[in-house]
Amino acid sequence: MKRRDLLKAAGALSSLPLVGMSPLAAQARNRITDTDFPESIMHGSLKDSSGRLSVIQGSLPDDATGHLLMAEGIPVAANHLTPNGKGALTRLDFTGRSSNSYVGYTRKMIRTASAIMQEQDLSGFDKFNLLGGTIYSSPNLGFMNYCNTAPNYMGDNRFAMSYEGGMPYEFDATTLEMITPIGEVDEWASSLPPLLENITPKKWLFPQIRTTGHPFFDLETRECITINYGGNMGDTGRSGFIRLISWDQQGAFNSWNIRDRQGNNAYIAASSHSLGVTRNHVVIFETAARVESTRILGTRIVLPQEHRTRCWVLRKTDMVPGREVIIADYLELDFDTSDIVCNYDDSDGEITLYGQYMGAMDKSEQLFRYEILQEGGLVPSWLSGYPAAPVDVGGLVRARIQVTSESAQEIKEDYQLIRDGNLLWDMNDPAYRGHFQFPETFDHLYWAAVGYRPNLVSMRVSWAYRNYPGRYFGYWDMPEEARPSALVHMDCNQMRIADAYQFPEDCVMRTPQFMARPGSTAQNDGYVITAVVRKNPTTSESNGKEFWIFDAAGISQGPICILASSSLEFATTNHALWVPSIARRPAAAYRSGYGDFLRSKASDHSSNVQDIISRELLPRFG
Repeated sequence: MKRRDLLKAAGALSSLPLVGMSPLAAQARNRITDTDFPESIMHGSLKDSSGRLSVIQGSLPDDATGHLLMAEGIPVAANHLTPNGKGALTRLDFTGRSSNSYVGYTRKMIRTASAIMQEQDLSGFDKFNLLGGTIYSSPNLGFMNYCNTAPNYMGDNRFAMSYEGGMPYEFDATTLEMITPIGEVDEWASSLPPLLENITPKKWLFPQIRTTGHPFFDLETRECITINYGGNMGDTGRSGFIRLISWDQQGAFNSWNIRDRQGNNAYIAASSHSLGVTRNHVVIFETAARVESTRILGTRIVLPQEHRTRCWVLRKTDMVPGREVIIADYLELDFDTSDIVCNYDDSDGEITLYGQYMGAMDKSEQLFRYEILQEGGLVPSWLSGYPAAPVDVGGLVRARIQVTSESAQEIKEDYQLIRDGNLLWDMNDPAYRGHFQFPETFDHLYWAAVGYRPNLVSMRVSWAYRNYPGRYFGYWDMPEEARPSALVHMDCNQMRIADAYQFPEDCVMRTPQFMARPGSTAQNDGYVITAVVRKNPTTSESNGKEFWIFDAAGISQGPICILASSSLEFATTNHALWVPSIARRPAAAYRSGYGDFLRSKASDHSSNVQDIISRELLPRFG
């Protein structure tokens, strides 16, 4: 039997219902046609809104409580990479409703200082322009910070939005208004290489700053640990740097430059989406999302992600205020990842990591307008900016690192990889109890597998990854049939897929989030809520933008409740957060001196920009 015929036969067998799986899940294994992609995922309202999500299927559990906060990106131009689009923040209120027939929602645009500036009437060198479909920049003003990666809980009713391309912001969870940038501008080093930094206008209001998408907020010590990096373009140049930052959530940063044991500056060639923090250690990861430096010049070159994860392991005992340098142990893990978490417990110097295995999946690549698709045809304008489909199946990994006072090395015999040719396509967003604060040990993780659609495979990306190491499907043997989105329950102790649910073929699912059951302690005792965009809405009450709720202990049974409305319009969702309660941000909480910075730069700008600073920015951030 030929390999492609064998794959077809395997696909037919995999379409049979699993024991205990609902008919809906079994149906989702059928072939996805070209007409099943929900085009509305490319559209999100740019206006604030609030209202109710009705229960359109199933029933809302009485013990579903708390508040869900979800970030999203909205493409606002052709080729605009959707996860990096204009930011919006939505809150679902399970607590405070008067009946189980609805859930209240509030959605607001994420209005950072640069996002507010972009909304104004700008022209000439003040105007923001999209560079390479990835980021907006203004010659006179600097770089856009949409701050749309992830909401984070800081403790004491303080919340933060994080972003890999700009300063994080604190926001008020009751109003969803951005309150203050975190840190003074001069506490963040510019991420531009020195050659470019030297020709950068000193009047910039929004410097280029790179940090992690997932800073760590310790709810016990109230310490925030994050990083600031840059100075290099890929692996070129010796000017790259990584600064480790510790912040007490009140005053100035403590920071340290990171060097390896040979005295070389640590640097990140791609991105650092995730940060690992344990009781005694910090692990800085270089994650798999490299934007080619020539992209801003209009090229569409694809440099494949490396089949490795670079790590720098630091000891918290070295984080001494006043010290300038921390020596880190450098190692490379033999897989590529983006979202990676770790047990907080690091007894005996053993750090345990869990992440998604990316494989031949490039998170930094979008579909460009009129580029050639693998199955033929060109990318239409309305689809440009959507992430390119994976060109191989992904997986789930566990890795362990042994740390001593003098070294750090991977415990290679403990490495484990789970791959499933039907389920694990386009692995994204882990969900777990206490999201963004790591438990002592992980028992259960839930993952979003966004899926695979052959008609969304870019020939440009597919060819670049044709010889990628460890491929499950070869370049010439890619599946002809699509794989729907799947919610996957990972048993961390046994390192197996404990349960899974595949969505109907017209769904794109992202952003799972664990919601704890009141009074529970187990990591699978609660609910998992997911954001779903459908081509064919579940009922006439839905516009196709829906929230599906699963029992965390039995996701294969299908959703126990589906929420939707005709008015909530979200686009590509990113990370989410669930908290049991919210209240107004403390009035005396931290505020940066960003207003003073804006006032110091205002006179160097046009009268129009000066007016915007005075009228729009200073009343909010001054």
